[in-house]
This record gives sequence, C-alpha cells and structure tokens, in this order.
Amino acid sequence: MKQKYHFSIVLALICSWGCLSSSSLFAQPTDETPKSVNLSLHLRPAFHAQFNGTPLEFERGEFKFDHIIVDLGGDVTSKLSYRYLQRLNKVSPVFIKENLPSSIDYAYLKYSFNGLFSMTAGKQALSIGGFEYNKYPVDVYDYSGISNLVTCYLTGIQIAFTPTQNQEFSFQIVNNRMGTWREAVGIPQTALQLEPPVLPLYYSLGWNSSYLDNSLQLRYAANITSPAKGKTLMMVSGGQMWQSGPFTIYIDAFYQHSEIDFLGGIRSLTARPQNVVENVNYFSLLGEANYRFLPQWNILLKCFYNNFSTYESSGSLDKGICLTSWNYQAGVEFYPMKDDNLHLFLTATFKNYLEPAVTQVATPDNSFRVSSWFV
Repeated sequence: MKQKYHFSIVLALICSWGCLSSSSLFAQPTDETPKSVNLSLHLRPAFHAQFNGTPLEFERGEFKFDHIIVDLGGDVTSKLSYRYLQRLNKVSPVFIKENLPSSIDYAYLKYSFNGLFSMTAGKQALSIGGFEYNKYPVDVYDYSGISNLVTCYLTGIQIAFTPTQNQEFSFQIVNNRMGTWREAVGIPQTALQLEPPVLPLYYSLGWNSSYLDNSLQLRYAANITSPAKGKTLMMVSGGQMWQSGPFTIYIDAFYQHSEIDFLGGIRSLTARPQNVVENVNYFSLLGEANYRFLPQWNILLKCFYNNFSTYESSGSLDKGICLTSWNYQAGVEFYPMKDDNLHLFLTATFKNYLEPAVTQVATPDNSFRVSSWFV
C-alpha cells in the first residue's frame, strides 16, 4: 500500500505539472495566470560500510537510499508562489497536532506584497541560523547535533522584510511540535508537576545578509518557546560563509538553553528515555570547507563538536556534561556533467564520543562509516 501511495503522489505531481505547463503555452501571461511550474526529483542512494565500537569493528555493509525527494514549486501570479516538498523514502505516521506526516517538509504559499514585505503561510522550515541547516538535504552527508535533533519543518506563518537586496529580516510563528505533548517532552515523573503549554508555538527572529558581492554571507536567528507550562526554551544560532573562487568555507554555532529536554538528545541516553529530563544545555559548533580544485572535482572537509549537559541537578540526572563528541568527515565529489545535476561521491565519517561526567547516561559507541555512490 505504501508503494502505491508514493507512486500515486509522483503521478499526480507529474500530471499537474503537465497540465499547468500546457495551459501556460496557450494563455497570454497576466498577473493572474501561472508564470512557472518547477518539478524536480532528487535521489541519493549509497553503499555504506559501517564500523562501530572501541576498537572499531566492521558491523555491516549495505546499499541504502538516503533520500528520494519530490520538490514542486512555482508562481501562481507575479506575487503569489507555492512550494510542496516530500521525502518519498521516509515512512511517517500522521501526527495529530498538524494532521500531517513528517515526510512532508514544505507545503506553503508565499505572497509578496511589494519589494519590501512578503508573507509565507503553511508548513515551512523553522528559522534557524547557519548554513548546514539551510542546505538542501541531499547535499548534507551528516548533520551536526542540534541540526540533527531539532524538528525542522512546522506549520505557521512568517513575515519577511527586505530593505535592500542583500539584507533580510524575518519574524516567524510556527508550532513547536507536530505530535502530542508527551511525544515531545516525555512522561513526567509523579513528583514533577508539568502541564502542556497553552500556546505551543515557536517565536523566531531571523537576519540574513551578504557583503562584498556575496563573498561574505551571514545567517543568524533566535528562537523562544514553551515546552511545558511555565517552562522556557531559548535558542540562538548563526553562521558565516566565505566564498572566493574555488574555495567555500562556513562556520556555524548553535546554543540551546531549556528547562525541559525538548530535543531529546540527553533523554535518549538515559535508562528511561520515555521520561522527562530537566535543565539542559545544548551546544554545537561546526566548520566545513570545500575546494573545487577542478571544474569536475571537489574536496570536502568537515568537523563538528557537540556538548550536551545539564546545568542543574534534578530528580533524574546530576549536574554536568552528558555527551561530548568530535566528528570528522572527508570526501571527494566528481561532477561528470557540465552542470551540477549529477555527482558521484566518496565520504568517510568518524564519530568519537568521550566519557561523560554524568554517570546516569550511556556513552554511544564510536563509529566510522565509508559511503559512496551518487546524487
């Protein structure tokens, strides 16, 4: 049934693309007729060789589809556009909060009032700074800690203000979860009196800018929400990218302070991951460098550091560092065509976990993975 469901989605998208494209051939373009329809398919299958443990031991080798993405977008009028993106290889239930599966990343309309203001309404990406988070998913071989844990795509509204071509400010309100409150925070212990928030919403501010003819780009954001009634979560994030000739390098930083473990990264390491964990800090720092030394060849180097901790003791955990990890990635990409529609890749990723100070959490196994095939 799932295969038939996915096939029917693709067929419907192709048919709608054909119908809209055909109608635009015979109609004179006006402000009220469709201007464009763009349909794309993104694939990333790979062969993964996985090694785990200390010392590392070969565990398995397998072919796997990391991504199958259908991305549909276009213009309804000169001011109104839309986008729909779904990951066909992701199996997801329909979460009751939004009445949507998590396999749908985007389902929104965007209206541009004028050259200064625009509004986006529907399912969209939570405003988070940095460049790893905002890259297209098929181009990220491994995400850092906070980017990998946060619920990225949520339903709501965003207002953007673009005073100049290289400056954008945004304000966003979206849901802070897709499913039930207990799915998001866990089960409160008997002694812990917690209630769902009255308004389970993220409030976000974003600032994107570029300088020196787009050589220097900045992406910053701040978020606040209530994971439980009377409890607060705050997050700040930012990234700086420098592009010069064949070189591209960016550095991102993420920090989250929360009275309830909303990301679940620490909670998942405890003996009872279904229970609520309190008083947590998350910090991730990463850097990535790309060197396109020939038109068809690119070298990728990436490093990211994660530090997850509790800033105050609670009934379930002591105060201290719960997880520290260093992650290293190197890869080479080959682009056989004149454009970037196809590339072959070979990457190696090592994840090293240090012993935590908090004894009630488990240390994940070190891992090493070699991956190769095409995007």
